[in-house]
Amino acid sequence: MLILVSDLHLRPGAATHLSRAAQFERFWARIDQARRDERATLCFVGDLIDLVRAPDWLAGPHRPYHEPGPELAAEVDALVARTVEAEAQLLGAIRARVEAGLLEIDLVVGNHDRLLHHAPAARARLRRALGMPGGEAPFPSELRYPRHGVLAFHGHTVDALCFEPDGAAPLSDMIATELIARFPIEIRDRFGLVHPRLDDIDDVRPVLAVPAWVRQLAQSVSAGAGRPRGLGREVARGWQALVAEFLDNGHVRGWFREHHRRFKLDFAGKMRLLLGLSTKHALRTDAKLQILNDAFFKFFDVRFARAAVAALERPENRGLRYVVNGHTHFAAMTPLGEVSGRSACYFNLGTWRPVHQLGNLAGGRPGFLAYDAMAYLAFFGEGDPLGREFEWWQGAAASLPAAAAHADAGPA
Repeated sequence: MLILVSDLHLRPGAATHLSRAAQFERFWARIDQARRDERATLCFVGDLIDLVRAPDWLAGPHRPYHEPGPELAAEVDALVARTVEAEAQLLGAIRARVEAGLLEIDLVVGNHDRLLHHAPAARARLRRALGMPGGEAPFPSELRYPRHGVLAFHGHTVDALCFEPDGAAPLSDMIATELIARFPIEIRDRFGLVHPRLDDIDDVRPVLAVPAWVRQLAQSVSAGAGRPRGLGREVARGWQALVAEFLDNGHVRGWFREHHRRFKLDFAGKMRLLLGLSTKHALRTDAKLQILNDAFFKFFDVRFARAAVAALERPENRGLRYVVNGHTHFAAMTPLGEVSGRSACYFNLGTWRPVHQLGNLAGGRPGFLAYDAMAYLAFFGEGDPLGREFEWWQGAAASLPAAAAHADAGPA
């Protein structure tokens, strides 16, 4: 039995409204019943841990987008060590199944854990935490499971924001560290805004709706605490200042310079426009962000599906039928038609993270729905009592407001 999940984004201090260990136990109850006496394989299809958005980077001189070397590798190892400690309950539950012979673990590297490629000690530490053999050996970027006809890779290679063909740091690393990780710290320091869900900032979708989300959070706090009504506007100005500082960052300037194409609206130009749009403080701007996000994800789904077809047509993947990605944080299943005379399908595994998703269909002020997402894809071997080839599951769980308000106190 093969099970695939993606995008847990484990890191120290990462907010979660439901216990990840409890989520795993509910997940394992299903798997344990279905696997019969067979040892199951659980594949993490990228971004099991988040080595980019961790605020820890801001305490020192190194950044995840700096040139790889011994000092950066040491920082990565230290961050993995803190993550293993913070997620001891979840990782211990996984390792216990491995040590009991019930489960084996495979791991594919994504964009948020790409620094594992440059940190052998961190790879060995993570393997020990999961009960995996292999020590410091490199992790793969893709895996094939011929028995089930599956090709698994994270999918960030389709996303120009999150992948550079030469292996250099993508722009998303700079956005994650210098905007998304810094913004909550700036808000707390400058405005004294204290709210446990401020740490959910890296779960806002679309990412460039972060200022709208923080404005709404600030306004709700102000209304409840009798603070000045202008706090939302002040937060917006704080984001504007942070974006201006970001665009003046030497690494960021270098990225835009290298990706600029004269006489055309290239990808770099589009990113400048989107960053500029995110600094506007207006309801109509928030609505535009939602419209752009909807169009973006429709385009993204098509692009991922086409990349899946191209991957299946490569000679080394002949005979495979299913492409499995993560990365987008939104689960999807897209039939591809026939590839090499057989029906094929593209799956996206979504995430096991909280999501704050922007919505605007009702009109008026755009709002955010907060929920914990979970999805997985299971392939069954011959002899399954229900005759299944695969099952694809996705779900969402929303916390009661009182429980969400105390999420930072730890899992219940």
